[in-house]
Amino acid sequence: MALCLAACSPHTLFQDGKSDYTIVLSPDASQIERYAAQELQTWIREVSGVELPIASEGVPGKRLLLGCEDRNGRDDAFSYSNDGGDIVFRGKGPRGTLYAVYAFLEEELGCRWYSSQASVAPKQDRWSFGKLFREEAPGIRIRDNCVLDVRVNPVFSARMRNNFVRIPSPDGKGTIPGSAEGYWGVHALGTHVPVDKYFATHPEYFCLRDGKRYGGYGQLCLSNPDVLQITIESVCRIMREQPDFLIYSVEQNDNQLYCQCDDCTTLAERYGGQSGVMVWFVNQVADAVREEFPDKFIGTFAYQYTRHAPKDIVPRENVVIRLCSIECCLLHRYDECERNIAFLQDLRDWGNIAPHLYIWDYVTDFAQYCLPVANWKTMQPHILDFVENHAIGILEEGDYQSVSCELRELRSWILSKLMWNPDADVDALVRDFTDGYYGAGGRYVREYLDLEERVLRREGIHGNCYISAMDSMYTQAFLDEGRALFAKAREAVGTDSVLYHRLETAEFPLCFLQMEKDPLLGLQTGADALARRVIRRDGITRMAEWESGSGTSGAEVLLECYDQMKRDLREVAVLPASPVEPAGNGVAFTRYEGGFMTTGEMLRKGKMTGKGIRPDIRIEEPEEADHFGYVFDTWLKVTEEGVHQIRVSTDDGAVLLLDGKAIIERDGSHSAETAWAYVDLAAGFHHLELRYFEDCEGQELDIRLRTPAGYDGPLPQERLFIVKE
Repeated sequence: MALCLAACSPHTLFQDGKSDYTIVLSPDASQIERYAAQELQTWIREVSGVELPIASEGVPGKRLLLGCEDRNGRDDAFSYSNDGGDIVFRGKGPRGTLYAVYAFLEEELGCRWYSSQASVAPKQDRWSFGKLFREEAPGIRIRDNCVLDVRVNPVFSARMRNNFVRIPSPDGKGTIPGSAEGYWGVHALGTHVPVDKYFATHPEYFCLRDGKRYGGYGQLCLSNPDVLQITIESVCRIMREQPDFLIYSVEQNDNQLYCQCDDCTTLAERYGGQSGVMVWFVNQVADAVREEFPDKFIGTFAYQYTRHAPKDIVPRENVVIRLCSIECCLLHRYDECERNIAFLQDLRDWGNIAPHLYIWDYVTDFAQYCLPVANWKTMQPHILDFVENHAIGILEEGDYQSVSCELRELRSWILSKLMWNPDADVDALVRDFTDGYYGAGGRYVREYLDLEERVLRREGIHGNCYISAMDSMYTQAFLDEGRALFAKAREAVGTDSVLYHRLETAEFPLCFLQMEKDPLLGLQTGADALARRVIRRDGITRMAEWESGSGTSGAEVLLECYDQMKRDLREVAVLPASPVEPAGNGVAFTRYEGGFMTTGEMLRKGKMTGKGIRPDIRIEEPEEADHFGYVFDTWLKVTEEGVHQIRVSTDDGAVLLLDGKAIIERDGSHSAETAWAYVDLAAGFHHLELRYFEDCEGQELDIRLRTPAGYDGPLPQERLFIVKE
């Protein structure tokens, strides 16, 4: 009996700062296996305080054995198990060995990597084991978590078992070969056959549009045999020079200017549309590279005008179709939303004919990165749909430019876990993350997610990846309840500054939203102050994917906007309306010409060249026209009392007067600039006068209004009036 009890007793990996184990590698271990050994050594030390030695085969005593079945393999499956007191980590391919280590550290020792800046290694005095066995295989072969925190932190990316970003070599020179699968390029047809190289001598290589060959950023003439040959040569050269990719892009440029020549049109008619032309072309490229590169793929888009599957043609076995979900509603499953049915049909149609799909999926709001997006219940069913239809890769695109996405760490965590295991328990993942990352505040973050589920996914609400802060889904009641929950969460974590700051970051989207919808209330409740702290502390630079002078502002401009808002509302009382009698809609204008450098000079020295009435404030001169100016005069009818924002974008100078007071002054000669003002307006008529002049080298005039009721756009023509004298 004593012998039996001894044989069944657990083995001890470490105890009281000591261990008799060695990490053992094969003498010819790959760089990835050696990296896996270093990661195992590092995190066991973090947990136990013990640094295990790393050695080659033949070491006596207890061992942690690392190896793989095929050093040239690309299979990320793995297992770990014990053989007596030894623990064996075995990958199908070298990356699998690394993922076996991470799985062991997570499942057995409790390690967590919540973000590139937040890791957990639970301190333990002793860890013992009896029987160990775990094996896993990824649900998706290529897992690309396209958020900035992952993309620029490849070590963190690997720990989350994403395999798109290469791991740096330990010596700091280059990257570890085979550490990522990778997809070379995007919209690459313009790279293979560049317009600036070929158009002057071979315009026939490029798309025919409205009877003319197009020399701008358009598409290629895919029926031209020379275009095919040049593309094949370019792809082969890239595959030889950059071999550490799995898929190489032969994808349409990012526009819809496909070729309308007779031959391309005939192909489209034969194969059921432009997607058929693309597959016909790409199949020939795939055939040409197959012999030299038997383990590589050629990738092409099913995107916009090529999204529907073709007829009477199928992609080759070494072709990957990259299908994009950009038009979809993020808030609903594909099979339960009328806005997603067409995409689901395309997904199934491609799945029926394509041996491999690669999904370009969108999981956040690109119009305003940090806005709440309630897709917590739909990410998993979407991924399961992808898997069902032969997806070998997924790109989950989030805030890839700046760390400003709502609950970005949680969303990134869930997506990484689901790409590895599409059947994972999402509720368990959420609880694991929120308790580990937010501590005592985690329960309130979960309550907030429930609030998003109730309010933002209520009946009749839809949301794609370009949602506006003025969308009707975002109610004041939602903001009030959400901010109250985060107040409780911060109170729960007490004086823990790390957790407190994380919760402020989590609340930031609500503060941004409050400042967009009701800035006066936002100032009163400190929404602007919290937003400022988070932007500064987290290093947020962008608030949207596309930013311009007259569009959504960058983070620094946003803070400048908040500052001016406070000044405006502190200095300007409620502007009363004027009792005027309108004579009809319109804007009176006076036009000037002359060489003036300010609007004041225009009024004093300019030559008046015309008067009249226009439906709105605009300039109608040709783009090349210079040295002119206008005074626009109108009465704006305000329909709801409250804080309004007025934005003016001009090249060159402008002064905007409201009820006789200059509220925006961007005078002088300058390139395009945007200025704004906040004014508290009573309902009724308000006199608006805009003085503008164009000096030279470019012209722009755009004036926009944001109202308390949520309107955000040009001054509505139906609210602009001229009045009786």
